[in-house]
Amino acid sequence: MPEEAPGAARDLGSLTVKPVLFVANVDEGSEEVPAEIAAHAAAQGARAVAVSSRIESELAELEDEDAAAMRAELGVSESSLALVVREAFALLQLIAFFTAGEAKPAQSWHLHQGLTAWHAAGQIHTDIQKGFVRAEVIGWKELVDAGGYAGARDRGTLRLEGRDYVMADGDVISVKFTP
Repeated sequence: MPEEAPGAARDLGSLTVKPVLFVANVDEGSEEVPAEIAAHAAAQGARAVAVSSRIESELAELEDEDAAAMRAELGVSESSLALVVREAFALLQLIAFFTAGEAKPAQSWHLHQGLTAWHAAGQIHTDIQKGFVRAEVIGWKELVDAGGYAGARDRGTLRLEGRDYVMADGDVISVKFTP
């Protein structure tokens, strides 16, 4: 807050101190944030991303395979939605982790960077956090490469971690707890 306005945070409300992500609408095929916007974002301590809304609206009408081919042809590395989400997570210092089981679909959760498996268990359910014993943890890429939990166990890539394990972006966790 400016020194000239010591009560600004109280008077203006919490939105004025939230992190900001500038999203610039750019021409087709461009992935660079315009210099003026990048400079303004840097001066504010914010982040900026570039998206082409025209390309994204055209890609939204295509099948996934056709959209991927058109992105490759245009030299666009990822979807604008993925880019905005990735940058927003980085701005807010969040990571994504997953829960998945043999008979249930995967679910995504989010957690502040630097927090532990015990905190992740609390995101899932407070009762799981209270009865936390240990967690089976594996990166999502390793789980997919192994073909599931059975393959991961056979390969030895599924790890048992305690409550102090610092969660990493993309971890898949299965919490063992006592009710």
